[in-house]
Amino acid sequence: MVNELKSIQESFEELISLAIQKEEEAYDFYMTAAKHAEHQSSIQLLEELAAQEMKHKEKLQRALNSGVCKTFECNSVEELERLDLSQYLVDIPLKPSSTSQDILIVAIKREEVAYKFYMTLAGLTKLDSHRAVFETLAKEEQKHKELLESIYDEHISPWM
Repeated sequence: MVNELKSIQESFEELISLAIQKEEEAYDFYMTAAKHAEHQSSIQLLEELAAQEMKHKEKLQRALNSGVCKTFECNSVEELERLDLSQYLVDIPLKPSSTSQDILIVAIKREEVAYKFYMTLAGLTKLDSHRAVFETLAKEEQKHKELLESIYDEHISPWM
């Protein structure tokens, strides 16, 4: 049982580390999109989203360093695998030829899966302070998604 608990904690540590990596990728994604944006308002929005993703990374690193993985409630590696948390951390690729519409769609999907991932982690931790970290991250990702959807609706949908 001790070995299994250790491997559960290691699995959670890998997930949090992967989430940190995904936040870094989101930062890069938004900064790259900002470089290709044509309007100053789009550039500012994308840079703001990038900065928020870096704050998410910092929150995750602090949580990892404070032992958050010891607070998750999961009885076995099999139970953890059934949760399939890695599904939320898959990469959604873009091509150099991606349009503004493509970028917005990918960004919306990335924010949606990040929201689901953090909400799942919030439900697994037994400490209120750690649950609050993941709930806050989830809410911020949800706000990003809603903002991107409104931009999509305003600028892309009218042309369809």
